[in-house]
Amino acid sequence: MALVILGLGNLLLSDDGVGVHALRALGADPPPGAELVDVGTSVFSAQAALDRATEVIAIDAIDMGQPPGTVGRFEVDTDPARPALFSLHDFDLPALIRSMPPARRPRAVVVGVQPERVELGLELSATVSAALPALLQAVRDLAAPDRDDAS
Repeated sequence: MALVILGLGNLLLSDDGVGVHALRALGADPPPGAELVDVGTSVFSAQAALDRATEVIAIDAIDMGQPPGTVGRFEVDTDPARPALFSLHDFDLPALIRSMPPARRPRAVVVGVQPERVELGLELSATVSAALPALLQAVRDLAAPDRDDAS
């Protein structure tokens, strides 16, 4: 298994940068065999890593309509039947994976946290900072070689 963990988000917009903050925290003790890639807001920069991956875990801030700090997990929709894109501004991780040949598309999961604040600022909100350990544990659980895929 070639596992790639992506940190997504904008560090200049407080909680939107949680994926990059989480990736940096994982860097102190990375999951065995995982390649960590700081994507930030440039999804295209992940292309080379995706080409090597059989599995991808993306970490990001996600508006799930839940209380701030809620951690969630979602499979990435890579269905090629989705409508074509009209702008590169719409080119996100699922679109990047869908652009790959079907036989080479990695399985992808997003682990995210509901942001409290998305405004100019370099620091995470106290609520999202407090959720960071649970977010990191969710990523570690998915990255564990002996994990139960049914979880």
